[in-house]
Amino acid sequence: MAFLQNIFNNIIFPFPKLLKASRTINEKIDRLNKSTQEDPYTYEYASNNLNIEDKVLLDTLNDTVEKKKTLEDKAKSTLIAITISTTLIANILKFIQDINGNSVFVMILLLTIGFLSLLYMVVAGLLSLYCISEVNSVAVMYPEDYLLPEEEKKTQIADNIEYNFLNNLKRNNLMATSYKCIIVSLLFLIVFFVISSVTIGFGFNSQDDVPVFKNELEVINNRISALEDEVSTDKQCIISIQKDIVDIIESGNITRENLINIRKTLSRINEIIKDEPHMISEEIINLLLDLEKLLETQSIP
Repeated sequence: MAFLQNIFNNIIFPFPKLLKASRTINEKIDRLNKSTQEDPYTYEYASNNLNIEDKVLLDTLNDTVEKKKTLEDKAKSTLIAITISTTLIANILKFIQDINGNSVFVMILLLTIGFLSLLYMVVAGLLSLYCISEVNSVAVMYPEDYLLPEEEKKTQIADNIEYNFLNNLKRNNLMATSYKCIIVSLLFLIVFFVISSVTIGFGFNSQDDVPVFKNELEVINNRISALEDEVSTDKQCIISIQKDIVDIIESGNITRENLINIRKTLSRINEIIKDEPHMISEEIINLLLDLEKLLETQSIP
């Protein structure tokens, strides 16, 4: 249970954790900006120790600036991938909407999963965009800062390092959450394709095929009715099959597997009736019995 809760909080829905971390970092930045000699800030990632050489501090400051650029470059690259993925998912959803299926539940399920995949991908893009456009401040040393007394200069460098480091933490958290959203979006997309493949495999057919199939059933039913008076054997069986045909036409419970198999039987019966329009052969009776089995009914003795 704790494992599932951890996955939910850290991967599926990491936004409260992101907001809490951002709020904590903002409070630290606010304390840093308001710090004075009387109320100094306690550094976590920097130091104004006079024994540290200026070059070491300045190199560290430059590293924080470079880290900012690296995170922004990652955000820009991620935005490109997200744009492509969002377009792909949107097109998939549009394709699903254009398909008429017999299973409303499956259609709603696919649309819901596809929408969640699209939503997470959009959120990932917004987080990356926010990282680039909003968290864009950086602290650097200006020429006049080097004229400050040694202690003040080191404090200024340390303040800049701390400020940049805290902002980089915000950027890193935003990008990490963005990546998590991408992962969740892709997982939803995988589930989407798995369900689509399974439903196709089990024969959820397009409604475009159903009217055609129903027409074929009605035609063969009418032809059987026309021949019924001339049939001397297995009349009850034929009547039973006709009833089953009508039931299927009315229920609309037609799968692709039934559609393919029954269509073959109907096609063969049509051929025989066309060749011998005024009689019914033993082959037709056998085919009618096969049709009854395909319709999953039992013969009436």
